[in-house]
Amino acid sequence: MNLLTKAEVVAEFIITFLFKKTIGTIQPVQVARELLKTMLKNKQVSISNVYVPNVYRVHLNPEDHTVLESFGETFLTELAKHLYDQGSKQGYTFLNLPVVEIKSVEDIPLGNVKIKIEFNESVVANWEVEGEDDGNDAEEIEKTTVLVDSVRLARSLEVKAGRKKRNYLEIIKGVDEGKTYYLDQDEVLVGRHEECSIGINDLELSRRHFKLYAEDRRWFVQDLGSTNGTYVNKLRVDKYMVNPGDKIKAGQTLLRFNVEK
Repeated sequence: MNLLTKAEVVAEFIITFLFKKTIGTIQPVQVARELLKTMLKNKQVSISNVYVPNVYRVHLNPEDHTVLESFGETFLTELAKHLYDQGSKQGYTFLNLPVVEIKSVEDIPLGNVKIKIEFNESVVANWEVEGEDDGNDAEEIEKTTVLVDSVRLARSLEVKAGRKKRNYLEIIKGVDEGKTYYLDQDEVLVGRHEECSIGINDLELSRRHFKLYAEDRRWFVQDLGSTNGTYVNKLRVDKYMVNPGDKIKAGQTLLRFNVEK
């Protein structure tokens, strides 16, 4: 039994032990248990990632639905965050932050639950991962242009007197792991096409996936309408101002934007 399998068995045991099924109408903790079990049973394995569903539609008896609906959106967000936390601990990947919905269905017995799942990156959650936002509550998760405050900007532009620092991209995960590319031009194109400034042989990359460009001494990453999207620090973006240490994910390739020390 490999390490991943052992982790899954332990996780399912903990779920079963902690969330004992109740008699009568459904309890919130029972829904949490069933969601976790569903996540564990619907993994999809790629070359380097284990994907789990990000959309969970919970079907309930009308009476059960009335009870749980009274808890409001806060309860559904709590369930979604719990799925994200547990999935992240196991090293699983979500196409987007998980979303939980509940629906009333007549033919489901009282106290029972049926869950339908989807792998759908177009579904946008109404919550954010704590610690990964910059205090901007209006920021969108799916397609976003991020504005940062002057303090963070000043830090990203810091240079030593008399020496110009060089920006660079390093591939920290993927087929070209370990390669480093210095950004000596004001615009760099990244993708599978041979004419790209940085060509990466990743089949999940578009031919012209994203570009990095300098503007007013700041660096931005911009998605070029790629099929699988461009992510910065786990957020899918159209345009994003990057800072030293930010991680850019495209396809199965993970890159880090940095500055020479």
